Amino acid sequence: MPNKEELKFPTFECVISNTVEDYDSDVEYFFLIRNYLAADLSVLSMEDKAWAANYIRMMDYLEELADSIVEMKSSPSHEFLVDLAMGEELEDNTIERLKRSGNPTVAKLVTASTRVREMMFWYVRNGKNMKFAKGFNPDRFQGLPFLRLVLTYRSISLSKNKEKT
Repeated sequence: MPNKEELKFPTFECVISNTVEDYDSDVEYFFLIRNYLAADLSVLSMEDKAWAANYIRMMDYLEELADSIVEMKSSPSHEFLVDLAMGEELEDNTIERLKRSGNPTVAKLVTASTRVREMMFWYVRNGKNMKFAKGFNPDRFQGLPFLRLVLTYRSISLSKNKEKT
């Protein structure tokens, strides 16, 4: 057993940069948020049955995005997100939306949309780090704003229409 002076925090081998990174690495946090978002989408697919297939496609997109970052593959298509985001632009006050809605799915959608914003933050931050910039390039980023919009628009729709999930 190592003595206290020999103890160190664990590290991981980052395949994006081919370096050994600490667990407080920004790239590690990006993937952590991605996993939280995938879990949120999974719950939404079980609760919001009318949109279950869309949430599954969003999870597939997140998986393909991660693969493209790590394995330096081409960016995944986000056209289905663009299609889902088409229509009237309706962003409103998030807190007012939550207060007017009696549907708990709306709050879960707001959480998921907020996680996408977190992913966007960490993506850009990683893209500015030369070690990770090749994986976190602007091309791969393009679908994330549409993912956020789709989740936001769905939350607005459910909060106004009292649509059953």
